[in-house]
Formats: sequence, structure tokens, C-alpha cells
Amino acid sequence: MRGPIKNQAFQVLRNRGIRIGTVLDVGVLTGTAELMAHFPQALHLLFEPVVDFNPDIERNYRRVRHEIVNVAISDSTGETLLETYRLIDVGGHSVSHSNVASEAAEGRTYRTVPRTTLDDFLKDRKLAEPYLLKIDVDGHELAVIAGAAETLKKCAVVMVETTIDELPERIAAVAAHGFTLFDLAEPCYYDNAFYNCDAILLRSDLHKRLFAQFDEDFDYAKYTVFAPPPRPRAAKG
Repeated sequence: MRGPIKNQAFQVLRNRGIRIGTVLDVGVLTGTAELMAHFPQALHLLFEPVVDFNPDIERNYRRVRHEIVNVAISDSTGETLLETYRLIDVGGHSVSHSNVASEAAEGRTYRTVPRTTLDDFLKDRKLAEPYLLKIDVDGHELAVIAGAAETLKKCAVVMVETTIDELPERIAAVAAHGFTLFDLAEPCYYDNAFYNCDAILLRSDLHKRLFAQFDEDFDYAKYTVFAPPPRPRAAKG
């Protein structure tokens, strides 16, 4: 049954004929398994400002054509302050998360890293199109989108992580460049209340061409409701 699962979403897109030439993975950490699995023939351009993850990235992408870019992606080019911290265990690293900071605060850990926009970085690159852009940068997503106006013209799919507080803004920021929301995948909950998910958007002309539109002739057979599979009954005896 179709559900809010990234693997299912990408499989549907592939089944409908979506082909990706280049994956732009902004905030790769140590790897994005779903993108490797569904787009193994594409070049994966992996943006990760924390160089500590490079050995893990190289190991995880050893069978996938890739390039590691150790810069922070934002809405301007220069240098930036990057806060690093550890919330979960990521392969024994002292860092599990990082985010661009406007200024340093006492008691926190920072490093200075190069910063650029996607438009500046890709300006003179001749990469296979269309692109799939994934953004997961722990709070700096809107800045990444703001610096990617030209890049988005070459994208077929955009996946952006979004928390509850910025969900409308992040979806609207991508939609303003000619995209339609395709899925809200793998919602996460904090204390049983929705906290974040991955919003997957498809270029609007592709969405209209490849998928039935709800406001056209309604076909009830195409309408499904997600529900987990029923639990097996306990055996009697």
C-alpha cells in the first residue's frame, strides 16, 4: 500500500518516467540511502561542510559516482561560522549535526568554513540534467533555496526537510519556483505530536503531465488512504 515513505515516493516517480542526471545533496552527513538506491547512475554532488564525515561518505558511496564538496550552502558566498554538536551517535563521531550561525554563543562549539550558493557553485559546471535537489541543513533551508534560483530551473524534484514551525514557508519557497507538492514523507513525532518530515516537490509541468489532477474527472479508484497493515491475530491454543 502506498504510504508516506521516501523509498515508495521515489519508486513512484521512477515508474512514471522521472530520470535524474545529477543529485545535489545539500547536507549529506554520511549518506542518503534512498537517493543512492533509486538514482545509482546519476552523479551525486555531496555538499557537507563537516570534513569529519568524508571517510564515511567515501565508504558509503564507493559504488556510486560522486563528488564531495566541503562547503556550507547558503544565500551568499564567503565564509561562515558553523556550529557543531552531537545529538545522536553517527558512527562514533563527536559531531552529528551542524548549522550556520550568525554569531558565537558561549559554551558552544564552532568552526569557520567556506560558504557559497548553489547558483555560484554550479554556474560554470556542465552537469547532466535534470537535477534532484535534497536540502537538509538543520534550520538553514530557506537560505539554501534563496541562493538557488537558477539551479531550481534545472531541477525536476526537490526534497527539503521541514519542521512544523517552517513547513508552510519552506514548501511555499520551493513552490514559488514552479513546483507542486508531491509528498510529505516519513513524519517524525516529538512527545506524540508532529515535529518534522521531508517535503518532496515535483516540477509543476511534470506533476500535471504524469499524475491525474484532483480537480479533473474524479476517479475514485485512484483515491487511497494510508493505513498500516493489520496486525496478525495471536494464535489460539
